[in-house]
Amino acid sequence: MGRRTKTLFEFIWRFNFLSDVDRGFDTTVTSVPDDEAEAAISKLKMYEGLEKVRKADLHKLLVCDDHATNRELRSYITPGAVWHTESLFGRSTFGYIAYDVANANLVYVKDFWRTNLPGTQKEGDVYRELHAAQVPHIAKFGLAGDVPLSPEHSDVALFSAQRTRTHDYLQGSVGGHNWCPGRPSVDSFVHYRLVLETLGKPLNTFNSTRQLCEVIRDAILAHSAAYERTEILHRDVSAGNILIGEDGSGFLIDWDLSKRISKGVEEKARPHSRTGTWQFISIWRLLDPSFRPHALSDDLESFFWVLLYEIESAGVPGR
Repeated sequence: MGRRTKTLFEFIWRFNFLSDVDRGFDTTVTSVPDDEAEAAISKLKMYEGLEKVRKADLHKLLVCDDHATNRELRSYITPGAVWHTESLFGRSTFGYIAYDVANANLVYVKDFWRTNLPGTQKEGDVYRELHAAQVPHIAKFGLAGDVPLSPEHSDVALFSAQRTRTHDYLQGSVGGHNWCPGRPSVDSFVHYRLVLETLGKPLNTFNSTRQLCEVIRDAILAHSAAYERTEILHRDVSAGNILIGEDGSGFLIDWDLSKRISKGVEEKARPHSRTGTWQFISIWRLLDPSFRPHALSDDLESFFWVLLYEIESAGVPGR
């Protein structure tokens, strides 16, 4: 038996004794009891596109409230993601329409891997600050928190949350290994869930070009108020991050890439970094992301590209 074969056998033997958590299973996603499923289905069927939802489609997501004194886990039932990224790189974002078991309401649950870097705010903390500053045209915030390794780890600290480890090995911090050649740049990520209590429709469902312009205007008002009142810059203005509310107005979401900007203080561009969605990134950022840090003018240009993109891609007579 060759050395490589022995290594494979030893790996399988060791893997056999690992717990579900150690094997990489997310044990904060569970099955749904019959009584909760019945209540969830009746509510979920009221949402456009989920009229045919069945019990077999449902699963329960547990969300930790990182501002609750007891680090409670709240339960949300969903038939699956209504939106997910198809990129091989990034934050692996999934969006769910979900039934809030505690309040019997429909909410939006965002599941993604947040960047764990110094000076980067959690998106839930950004929403709390924006609401405290009375920024208009943003979604109503529910709760948010890092995803624990398991429900038993709900008193979560960073070491007991689901997080990536690749950067540890690239930096040679585990066991003293420094085997990776070159100068790779790999960030640390932590699994994170956020609950919003405002539901919206995609921007491309606008009824008229007038409504399209008004919705984008509302998003600009949110962006402007956030920048002026809290010095927070969104940095990811895109068609997917502007939604139409039930009253027809617009609101700006996805503040996970936002950053506090000190006005009048020159900042350095971060190497290997380009925030934004490709179709809507400003020309200067596309040409050279290391030339300068993401600025207010870049976001404002992105709003223009969103408007142009939606008008060009609509292709529906009478709109």
